Amino acid sequence: MTDLQEYWNNAHWEWADKDMNALGIIRDRIAEVGGRTSLINYSDLVKDLPFRYPNLVGGEIFYIHPYDWSGIHRRIIGNILGYLSIESMLEHGFFSCCLVVARLESQPSDIFFKWMENLEVIPDMKQDTVLRFWADEVRKAHRYYRKQRKARV
Repeated sequence: MTDLQEYWNNAHWEWADKDMNALGIIRDRIAEVGGRTSLINYSDLVKDLPFRYPNLVGGEIFYIHPYDWSGIHRRIIGNILGYLSIESMLEHGFFSCCLVVARLESQPSDIFFKWMENLEVIPDMKQDTVLRFWADEVRKAHRYYRKQRKARV
């Protein structure tokens, strides 16, 4: 496995930490579904979520429309999910973005699994390897977020 602390220290977070409001809302949405032992699709993750980056649309607020994602939107969300996943792995022992899924496939995108392979977390992209890894991450995430939810009640 790649040294995740080193990865975190050297990663280029082009978008994730540049809009702390959007980052916090996405973190909260993932925690919310995790506490309910559920999953969230990419569209619901960004629904009605205001984004603001100084170098996009003149620094004005913009929204990612669920069925009209551009390449930059995918890069923004991918960067945020990567940031949150490394953060949750370092702090709690699981990749939080495992709870974010494509609506039709009901599992994370292939990009997530390829990233896990690049991080040397999974050895290959065989379907059984990928599904076993994902199921294990979902269990860990649900357990953690359920505990957090119970602690708040």
